Amino acid sequence: MRCLTLFILIFAWVSACAPSSKKHRKRHQNAYSYDQQAKKQKRNTKSSKLKSALQDRNSILLGSIKSSLLPTILNERDQTLMIRINAGKDYLGKTTFSIRGTLDENNSNSEFTNLAAFYIDRTEITVAQFRKYQPKYDEKPFTDGKDCPSCPAMGINWIHASKYCHWAGKRLPLEEEWEAAARGITKSPYPWGEIFQTSRANLFGKNDGHLFSAPVGSFQSGASASGVMDMAGNVWEWVNTKKHERPRTNLRVVKGGGWTSDKEQAKVSFRNHVDLKMKNPTFGFRCAKSQTE
Repeated sequence: MRCLTLFILIFAWVSACAPSSKKHRKRHQNAYSYDQQAKKQKRNTKSSKLKSALQDRNSILLGSIKSSLLPTILNERDQTLMIRINAGKDYLGKTTFSIRGTLDENNSNSEFTNLAAFYIDRTEITVAQFRKYQPKYDEKPFTDGKDCPSCPAMGINWIHASKYCHWAGKRLPLEEEWEAAARGITKSPYPWGEIFQTSRANLFGKNDGHLFSAPVGSFQSGASASGVMDMAGNVWEWVNTKKHERPRTNLRVVKGGGWTSDKEQAKVSFRNHVDLKMKNPTFGFRCAKSQTE
């Protein structure tokens, strides 16, 4: 009887405690669920803030890019890559070479000129590019009878060079623009620096690996600080006269020397005055355009 009474008391006590235990477990489960939701919300908040910050940063970067021009552009009409030359002061050479072959040694490279930002073709205009403008153009008389679509267009006079640039939505560079692209603010005599090296340009002789003209961009080590190629050698390049200089009658300037030139004619400051109608096998060109064009 005592055992039965004890059993009834224990059963009653357990029954009385059971609801309380269930409530405790429920409260514990609710607390755990709330804690998990809070952690998830916190993670989502952090993720949202990070995403927003990245979007803001990308927006700023894109806005910065859109508000300023990139250093290179692709000219739509003739598909030439053009390099941006920043505005500033540049040294302009005054050494001249007349059609009679006289060189004034007394002039120095001390003249400063102010230039607005502009674009210039990275390489000389090629045979393939010029043929888009003049389909009948034939380079074989200048390449020993061989096809060379990547060689510079040769035998071009100033008139046809100027017309091509206009057709392509560009223009011939001013002489001071050409020099700025070739050496910038330095006084270096050559696009690559102070010392002449035959391996950096296609000039007279076979030591550079080319008896005649070379495909444009063949001399990577001869590039200017701005990345413009073949500013010395390969072909002479037609330019427009200086901004404040009236052109002489029928005379225009070619710069940079060609594949028959020596190291003096390849200097950035060297000016060769020739008849604008002259079609020399060593004459070619590149184009430029103002930043606002």
